[in-house]
Amino acid sequence: MGKGNKCRRVKISTHAATVLKGYLEKRHIEHSPNRHIFSSQTHEQMTISCIEEIVKKYVSKAKKLHPDKFLMKGYTPHSIRHTTATHMLEAGVPLMVIRNFLGHASIQTTQVYADLSQNTVDKNIRKWNEKWFPQTIQPEIPKREENQMPDFLKP
Repeated sequence: MGKGNKCRRVKISTHAATVLKGYLEKRHIEHSPNRHIFSSQTHEQMTISCIEEIVKKYVSKAKKLHPDKFLMKGYTPHSIRHTTATHMLEAGVPLMVIRNFLGHASIQTTQVYADLSQNTVDKNIRKWNEKWFPQTIQPEIPKREENQMPDFLKP
């Protein structure tokens, strides 16, 4: 169940499914489909603040190991969600697929995540140009002497 009590399915990799199955067995909840999968030390269901604290803890550890990899001041679960959606878009995943993955009802909500870097825009424009305007023949540009007036300016 997600935001607005909407039920949705999220596909995960086979490796993640294997790890998750082992976790469910360890917690003895593999036959309890209505139980929450992840709990906190104090609640059956993880709270938003609990998830935020976990992200904060591991971002802090990662920053210590790789300070050069962190350009922003703060990172939240939502910034991870935004980054994932942006990377999916940059990898060529259609916006409608990303919309379903994120659980959005409206494509307009998903378009917020379509905030591409200039580098990505440049790369895609270059690929488009190469496909539709191949540079098989280089136009020959005539050389002219310095201070020579171009033909179109001559009287």
